Amino acid sequence: MPKKVYPLSRAMQNREGLTITQAARAMHLTPKTVRRHIKQGKIPYKLVPGKYGDEYRILELPPDRIRQEALDKTPTLALDIIHRLELENRNLAGQLGATQERVRTLENQVKLLTTPHKPWWRRLLRRKE
Repeated sequence: MPKKVYPLSRAMQNREGLTITQAARAMHLTPKTVRRHIKQGKIPYKLVPGKYGDEYRILELPPDRIRQEALDKTPTLALDIIHRLELENRNLAGQLGATQERVRTLENQVKLLTTPHKPWWRRLLRRKE
């Protein structure tokens, strides 16, 4: 029974093949491990002339080598954290507004308690009289 092979990207569909790095990402392996698998004959490849000599190109990845990603990628935990932080932000904004109003009230009370400024000579002359 022949193994099923699934194309992974446009490079695979165009028969360009995947580079070792791209194949490593697809299989969640290191490039060194992919090279080792190529040399052991576990992954079919072809040599393509490259800029610095021949390069390995992987034409097909066996499905047993591809690790499937989880289908549900919804960030439910992140959304819960964001919702909680938004609520906390609203509460803190309300507290800040109340605190600023209290500071204004206290500043006005302090202004009413302080006596108007008089020059030193006027205060000096009043005391002698």
